[in-house]
Amino acid sequence: MNGASARTRDGQKRANQAPHEGTRGAGTRDAGAQDASPQDAERTLAGRNRTAKVSGFFALGGVAFLGNFATGIAWINPGVFITLAALSALIAIPTGHVARFRGRRLAGEGRGLALASILTGWLVLLVCALAILAFVGLIAGLAILSDGS
Repeated sequence: MNGASARTRDGQKRANQAPHEGTRGAGTRDAGAQDASPQDAERTLAGRNRTAKVSGFFALGGVAFLGNFATGIAWINPGVFITLAALSALIAIPTGHVARFRGRRLAGEGRGLALASILTGWLVLLVCALAILAFVGLIAGLAILSDGS
């Protein structure tokens, strides 16, 4: 009697698990997992949170545009480089937030990169705002100096 009831319990468990497994049996799924190469697994895992990569790309772009001031090339037309840095940061911040939200669903994948991109984007915006204020202050100071003579 106990043996029959144990089989019934196993049968019920298998019946409950079958809809989740789909039409293939457990043996078929194991064979399919063995056929998949490690490169295929890398490809599917690497692109799971692309938004984090996009956010990181634009955050680094903003840093690169500001970094051109150190090389001297940006001093030819600083307005263009500051504008491009600010636009890159304005793209990096919202995409970083979207990537953090997606990272929650993907077991934390890409959340660190997204957070770094958000912080970098805000820092780039702060530097751009300070540069604009410095430029406006310089123009205002020159206007006061030239008006007094």
